[in-house]
Amino acid sequence: MTEDEENNQRIDSPYSGLSFFEKIARQLELTKGVEIARRYLAMNAFDGALTMLGLLLGGLLTIDPTNPMAGFNAILIAAFGTSLAMAVSGFSGSYLAESAERNREVDEISHAMLTDMSHSMYAKASRTTSVVVAIVDGASPAVAALIIIIPLWFVPLGYLSYDFAFYIAIGICFVLLFLLGLFLGTVSKQNMWRYGLKTLFAGFITALIMIVISMLTGGAH
Repeated sequence: MTEDEENNQRIDSPYSGLSFFEKIARQLELTKGVEIARRYLAMNAFDGALTMLGLLLGGLLTIDPTNPMAGFNAILIAAFGTSLAMAVSGFSGSYLAESAERNREVDEISHAMLTDMSHSMYAKASRTTSVVVAIVDGASPAVAALIIIIPLWFVPLGYLSYDFAFYIAIGICFVLLFLLGLFLGTVSKQNMWRYGLKTLFAGFITALIMIVISMLTGGAH
């Protein structure tokens, strides 16, 4: 048996008989990746929701009601493009940062133990954690944003008016913000309703700032 085969056997043997997802779960447990992914999920979904709230309020306040579709289409394209950009940026940025940090950690362990740990079980788990965390980081804001803008897609089909679609989307945004607060409260084992109110308050502050800016700039119709 070659050295590489021995290394591979050493890496895979603790996970023999486990399914793909069970292996992922074990590796995340080893590197405490679940806690990291959970933080990214809540934090970036929150960012995605607030970003969409700003876009939706900007569209609702500035679209000319006498010729709404031109402005509405611009907002819809901007919202979809922003969702895509958040996904790509979140995944690539998180993967580069997390993998660099994990590689540095493995190198430090190698130096401390005076042996090459690059083929160890922990190194493999670290690489898996980097990918999983990056996926969560990229997907969470994009999925939150795409859920919020679902009503907007019914406007070109003629099922909703543009302003009613905005109102529904903004309502979905506030519901999502509240649910994220409940999730954070559950994770922290604190009062989840208080956390829900805190995330809702952040949404209301964002809305208030957008309204004030629109009034000061004369952009509101």
